[in-house]
Amino acid sequence: MKSVLFILTGLISLLVHAQPQPGDVFKDHPWLPTMAANEQGKFLRVGGKLDYQLPENFPASYHKDGYLKWEQFVELENAIKAELIIEKLASHDDTKGLRISVNGNAFTTVPAIPTIPEPEWDYMHHTNPIVPLPLEQLQSGWGNRFKLEVDPDQRWGWPQNIIYGVTLRVYYEPTEYWRSLYQLNSPPAPESLGESVELALRNPTEKIRHVDYVGYLEDVSFAGDGVYERWHYFYFRGHPTQHLGRATEFPFDLSWDTSWVPDQSNPFKVTAWVTDLQGYTVVVDPVDGLSFERPYNVTLCRPYDQPANWVTREAEYQAKFDFAGDPNRIEAVQAVWTSWSPNYANGVYLNETKIFDRSPPAYEYATHRVTLDGSAGLRRGVNTIITGLEPLHDGQMVHGMEVQWPGIQVLVRSR
Repeated sequence: MKSVLFILTGLISLLVHAQPQPGDVFKDHPWLPTMAANEQGKFLRVGGKLDYQLPENFPASYHKDGYLKWEQFVELENAIKAELIIEKLASHDDTKGLRISVNGNAFTTVPAIPTIPEPEWDYMHHTNPIVPLPLEQLQSGWGNRFKLEVDPDQRWGWPQNIIYGVTLRVYYEPTEYWRSLYQLNSPPAPESLGESVELALRNPTEKIRHVDYVGYLEDVSFAGDGVYERWHYFYFRGHPTQHLGRATEFPFDLSWDTSWVPDQSNPFKVTAWVTDLQGYTVVVDPVDGLSFERPYNVTLCRPYDQPANWVTREAEYQAKFDFAGDPNRIEAVQAVWTSWSPNYANGVYLNETKIFDRSPPAYEYATHRVTLDGSAGLRRGVNTIITGLEPLHDGQMVHGMEVQWPGIQVLVRSR
């Protein structure tokens, strides 16, 4: 079954936001650690013996007294607020007090994610915490800078968070002009969507740079907060990923494959972030009241009892999930999770069935969707997900795979 959702557009001068609301207008200014020394994946280490401020770890010419520079022009006319999107990987457990200073102002502590158990620093996580930023701390034009640091104390002497990007986002007054330009039309009846949904702008123009389609629905958590019903996307290297998709060529259509999207407990909605050639984005009014009509069911099994410090060099770890359906009706199973350095995994097991061994990369972020035909050993009731203990390599401990919060999630497709 194929359905179509249309977004109606007018001229185009556009803008972007975090957990955006319809009518928001804003612009992103990403800083990315493309110059990071000795890091294949290009990320910034904050704290400890590999801290970016140490000249042997990071080119000293790229910062001044620890301050790194956004390279974009920052427009403050008609600005109404600003915030920072921090692409934070927890890295070493017991690393506390990540904080940021902008343009020499006092440090602000990066807030914890409230849906991660306390203390947050005991759990592996890769998240996008948001730091509100007073507009008076910014300067109009070029040369805005920031500095990062963590507390020096850590239980085994090496505090470290890893940063993949810091995006400065500035919001602007959402005038009636902006509101009238972009509207989302309802899909043709019926509003029950099938396995493939065509997302499209009603009146696209060549002044658009790209369109990000975003859904508010129940789905697996790639955002690292364990919130399953939300606007789903995740910022990585300065732009949104893990959403419905990005269209980059005129007329900015996108085919959304829903075959592994879970059945929905509530009607869901879809919107678009439309970005113009100047980098401005407008968040469009969503189409809501949507549902699925498919010849199968997809069940999202939420994990629980996730262990702290889930790094496979430490121990054999396990978590649990429940399945209330009939295993005899299962067509396929999908295991979904976010990791760091999966090259040092030593197997992932669904009950007694091995579903994953290891895969590149080492010392880098990765996402996983492992699809298995049949029931893959899943049973009715309580099931376990187990990761093996990574053995020594030539007598030496290696990093191990980090399993990021909320853990390994399981999707079940049944007749």
